[in-house]
Amino acid sequence: MSAKLYINTNNIKNNINYIKSIIKPSTNIIAMVKANAYGCGAIEISHLLEEIGITDFGVALVSEGVKLRESGITSNILVTSQYLENDFENIIKYNLIVSTSNIELSTKLNEYAKSHFKKVKIHIKVDTGMTRLGFNIDNIFDNINYIKENCTNLIIDGIYTHLSCADTNHEYTIKQLQQFDNIINKLQSQGYKFNYIHALNSAGILKYQAFQYTHVRSGILIYGYMPDKSIKNNNIKACLILKAPIIRINKIKKDSLVSYGGTYIAKSGTKLATIQIGYADGLPRFCSNKYSVCINDQECSIVGNICMDMCMIDITNIKTEIKIGDEVTIFKNENDIQLIADLTNTINYEIISKLSDRIERILI
Repeated sequence: MSAKLYINTNNIKNNINYIKSIIKPSTNIIAMVKANAYGCGAIEISHLLEEIGITDFGVALVSEGVKLRESGITSNILVTSQYLENDFENIIKYNLIVSTSNIELSTKLNEYAKSHFKKVKIHIKVDTGMTRLGFNIDNIFDNINYIKENCTNLIIDGIYTHLSCADTNHEYTIKQLQQFDNIINKLQSQGYKFNYIHALNSAGILKYQAFQYTHVRSGILIYGYMPDKSIKNNNIKACLILKAPIIRINKIKKDSLVSYGGTYIAKSGTKLATIQIGYADGLPRFCSNKYSVCINDQECSIVGNICMDMCMIDITNIKTEIKIGDEVTIFKNENDIQLIADLTNTINYEIISKLSDRIERILI
């Protein structure tokens, strides 16, 4: 009996429709389903999105694109990280679109594609200030011209950049967008045509719609969460509810030590429930003795250190009947996830993307 992640498909559809409502009709969405669709289940989510009309998906790794293809996804799949030589076979076999920001690897991919009588679509990645991947802006024109002239089996289908501070730093974001805009204008004046031009991530979609170009890339907004806790938007609906079953109910003696390290000492009459979820499932150990879960709308504190596969909760004051197999709600809304993030000094992205594969995903 495993923990279960319930995914509200109506809320996902709502979020897609809201994003469409604030971008131009001619602008399309690239749905980011990397990192197992931010923990939501890449295969399940991608099939749902494809059914409602999404035709472009973004992943980080070639291996993620392969899994989507093998699950039956036929839409365009863009790999946003840098491919390596051992990815060449799968790029061609599974018809993946790849990002490029390295001339040497572009040349080698072109040679591989030519030797297999294939062409590969690529998106040029431009580093306007993220300093992670991308051609530098001072040599972008030389590099894209080199690829066009020398890599004839690579089709330059798109160009994009990534914003590093769209949620928190307006001045820096505008600088990035203006640099990218200048590059696009110059390339188009030189005769370049792109089917895909994209810069806006989830925060950018909410705040910088003037720079939406042909596509926007949305990740966390699709799943119902804000790119930063400083941003509020009631039109976006959270889609995840995480629950775990009770596997033991136990009344323990006063002064009993609970879990590894004995960090919780039982009071008189303490009644505990052991639930089937732990840090290997994505419930951070740092939440030990700090976070409360919910049974029948009643809060119960996690007591003792969270274990790899289980944790204990104090059910002493629960007024309703509880039995083995009952589900305990770990989180049910954005506030719960943000609280876990705050307790562990991280962000909501990390909390949901680290949810383990052994948690069962259930579309509702």
